[in-house]
Amino acid sequence: MRIVFASHGGLGCAMREAVSMILGLSVKEKTDCVDLLEGESLENYYEKLSGKVDPETIILADLFGGTPSRAALMLLQQGRAKAVITGFNMAIAIEILMNEDLGSNLQEFISRVKDAGLQGIRAFVGPQLVEISK
Repeated sequence: MRIVFASHGGLGCAMREAVSMILGLSVKEKTDCVDLLEGESLENYYEKLSGKVDPETIILADLFGGTPSRAALMLLQQGRAKAVITGFNMAIAIEILMNEDLGSNLQEFISRVKDAGLQGIRAFVGPQLVEISK
């Protein structure tokens, strides 16, 4: 399984570097990144992204509806990627890379990964660190 970070600007490549700091350099052997440049067209970005994926790739896109996620979803529809997760965060990337055995059920695996990403989002306010739960 391969992971590709698809994002605006340098976000995807920076996330790849950050995850490598936590999990080790082997992350770079299992991942790649494709960043959308300012003014770049969907067609050009699609071509760049398509060169980095295969049918076993999970694409992590930064923002649902943006050019990177649209290109990723096009590749998924064509059977050229295994799954697409939008709104990636570090918790999602770590969960995937630490639990690479998909088992027999891809949907259950992706659901667990999504849950890990949601659990990684926490909000606090004030000096008493009041956590906002809803």
